[in-house]
Amino acid sequence: MTTLKLKLLIEKNSSKVVFAEARKEFVDFLFGHLQVPLGSIMGLLSQYDMVDSAGGSLSRVYESIKNLDPSFLEPNVNKESDFLRPKPTFSSNTDTPELLLNFVPPNTPIPITTAVIVPVTSNTVTVGSTSDITQQKPHTEKKETGYVRGVVTYMVMDDLMVKPMSTISGISLLNDFNIKNISSLHEKMVEVDLKKGMELLRASFDSTTVLTDVFIGNKDWTSQSNSS
Repeated sequence: MTTLKLKLLIEKNSSKVVFAEARKEFVDFLFGHLQVPLGSIMGLLSQYDMVDSAGGSLSRVYESIKNLDPSFLEPNVNKESDFLRPKPTFSSNTDTPELLLNFVPPNTPIPITTAVIVPVTSNTVTVGSTSDITQQKPHTEKKETGYVRGVVTYMVMDDLMVKPMSTISGISLLNDFNIKNISSLHEKMVEVDLKKGMELLRASFDSTTVLTDVFIGNKDWTSQSNSS
């Protein structure tokens, strides 16, 4: 199973995450959720028993269509592929980030747009025969996986705000937190697998301290714990 690594910078006194130092793979995972249909997200959360505690009444909408007898649906409607686990529409020039592969069926083809070249002579276009039209083959260049560049390290805030890492931005952030002494901070390496990724996603529905809640507070995001 794919796992990603994060380096957390934690303020000791408050036990809160100041920010996380992340590579492109984790940022790709965060950004990729914006291309995933809500039904697919709810479906994956349900596998970890997090649906009832997510999205307020939206979870009831999901449960309603899940439990609805197919006889009440129009003939051309498939509740599994249309609502419960619809396919994401990842862009044609982007390969799916590894952790997001759980949102799509294996070997799902990604469409490639092809171009048609029509020769132009003396300001006139000849379209009379097939020999005048040739199809441009798609480039065979190696595609970069994900969305952001891998040569940069990124800062991920406790509320999941993302920005490129720099010395200036780091110092500015410490000033914002009124941190005078660097000794009040400590680093912690954590791993993000699919389950932990789902906890981050679940927490983002109603928390602005997501990294602290998931990695420091160790809150249980399952439906049972939130209903008690």
